[in-house]
Amino acid sequence: MGGRIHGFLGGVLLTSVFTYYTTEYIHKNQQFISQQLRQSNRITQRIVNQEAIPQDNTPRDSRILTTNRNFKETCKDIWNEEIITAVNWIYSIDWYDLGLNLDKKVLSYINKN
Repeated sequence: MGGRIHGFLGGVLLTSVFTYYTTEYIHKNQQFISQQLRQSNRITQRIVNQEAIPQDNTPRDSRILTTNRNFKETCKDIWNEEIITAVNWIYSIDWYDLGLNLDKKVLSYINKN
């Protein structure tokens, strides 16, 4: 009897959590869409009213800016790239399949002895 009650309460909890997060998701989307519609309405009103759109008449800077990097920063970048490569390799391992293969090898070794 206790299992049924726990199952019922677990179902109620799961449904409540699902409903809550769905409501929050819908509310956030509603806020985003409302903001985009207000912004679009402002742009439309500016076009309809033919308000002057301010233009940036400042000349562009034609200078080329260069930055120099020292040896230490270059070494840091290479080190970070190697770390990222190692982490990506670790994430690419199928640990479940590796565990199954290891388990089979251990069992076959034990059965041979």
